[in-house]
Amino acid sequence: MNIRNAPLRSKLRFVILTTCAVALFVACGALFTVQFFFFRKEFMADVKAVAQMLASRLPPSIDFDNPDRAGEILQSLAVKPHFTGALILLNDGRTFATYHTIQTGIPAQQPAQSVMLHLGGDIVCAQPVEYKGERLGTLYLDADYGTQAAKLLSLYFAIFCGVIALSAFIVLLISGKLARLVTGPLDRLASTVKKIAGSNDYSLRANKIAEDEVGAFTDSFNRMIERIQDRDAELRHEILERERAEKELQNLHIQLLDASRQAGMAEVATGVLHNVGNVLNSVNVSATLVAEKLGLQRLNNLVRTADMLREKGGDLADFFTNDPKGKLIPGYIADLSKHLVSERQEALVELELLTKNIEHIKEIVSMQQNYARLAGFVEQIQAESLIEDALRMTTGSLHRHHIEVVRDFSPCPLVSIERHKALQILVNLIRNAKHAIDEASPPAKLLTLSVRQTSPQFVTITIEDNGVGIPEENLTKIFSHGFTTRKDGHGFGLHSAALAAQQMGGKLACHSKGRGCGATFIFDLPVAAEERKEVAA
Repeated sequence: MNIRNAPLRSKLRFVILTTCAVALFVACGALFTVQFFFFRKEFMADVKAVAQMLASRLPPSIDFDNPDRAGEILQSLAVKPHFTGALILLNDGRTFATYHTIQTGIPAQQPAQSVMLHLGGDIVCAQPVEYKGERLGTLYLDADYGTQAAKLLSLYFAIFCGVIALSAFIVLLISGKLARLVTGPLDRLASTVKKIAGSNDYSLRANKIAEDEVGAFTDSFNRMIERIQDRDAELRHEILERERAEKELQNLHIQLLDASRQAGMAEVATGVLHNVGNVLNSVNVSATLVAEKLGLQRLNNLVRTADMLREKGGDLADFFTNDPKGKLIPGYIADLSKHLVSERQEALVELELLTKNIEHIKEIVSMQQNYARLAGFVEQIQAESLIEDALRMTTGSLHRHHIEVVRDFSPCPLVSIERHKALQILVNLIRNAKHAIDEASPPAKLLTLSVRQTSPQFVTITIEDNGVGIPEENLTKIFSHGFTTRKDGHGFGLHSAALAAQQMGGKLACHSKGRGCGATFIFDLPVAAEERKEVAA
């Protein structure tokens, strides 16, 4: 079980059990270490005391050379099972008597005094045997210390396990009651928190059990819930107000888009009317000239001449020969015919020009009608044809202001746009460029239109003029609704153009180095999906 994710009561029990277990382990470990130390010390003292006692009883047997008696004395070690063997060596190195077996590795040289030898898991005591100050030999007494130590450790381990088990049982009982006492109020508080979180009902309160730390915490929790309840009510009110404001803003945005669209349509329609008006001027001039040609006095003179000839119908030969007026008629008719032929040619030229101008008007109106019908329809077209349509709708105004149009087109893929919206944007940008150039009145009025593919996703149309330019502080404002620097401007044009470009998946940007340095508008149009796939392939 992951104790980090366990309930608080389990954590408390775990802490108590762990603390008690560690304390018991340390205490038992210290106690058993001390006991084991004293056991080893007492064990060695016991071995040495037995060796000294036996050594004191062995001199008569050695002196009388009685190994059997010495063996009987060594047999008394049987009462203590941990003594596993004994050996008596005389001064000359002979073995005088033995008891069972003894560990190998006894040094050849007998020690001068009593020493304790550690051989493997045994302890061997070398005790000199003396009689009246004379050394007779050495007693080697072997005790199995390892077995006794193992038995003692087993006993200690059993005691330790029993103490741990009994302590764990007692601690579980005590910790259960303590955990319920400590965590009970916290459990009830946590239950209240879950109810509040599940139902979002901030009117619920936690019950206070006692005047302790948990009780103080419960009071603080209830006060916090009261503040949350108040804040929740305020937030709900703010949300309602915000939703209402967003709804109003959405309605205003719809109205703004509609107004911007109408303003854009008005821009396009104004351009159409300007072009139609310019052509109508030419139509008016041509009609006036034709009317003047048809209303000349020469036709009236021709009628009078015909009447005169009709009166002289019976004597035309005499009239042409002898009458001064008659003599002038042939020459007059020849000259008149030449003039009529010339005037007829001039009239035909004017009529042809008049016909072309009328066709131009029909073309402009038809193109505007087509764009109006295609509003909202996305199609794939060449950016160059879109620019040419925009120029045809503004060519009259550009010619009237003597603005030279420079085309810089490079091969580009098709773009996917709403033709009407794109035309609205281009007409607006060209008209703005015309106003800027006309206001600056440079020696050479230039309007440069270029088309480039700037990325796999966009084809860029650039409209660059050498007009008055845009101050740096206005570059961030020109696309804002209602912002304009023209006295008769309404501030809808560029704002609606930027919105329309964004709606088509493109974008509109502007650059200018400042006043008198002209301006460049960058219109990015999205490349058609099929064209992107071909490039990717």
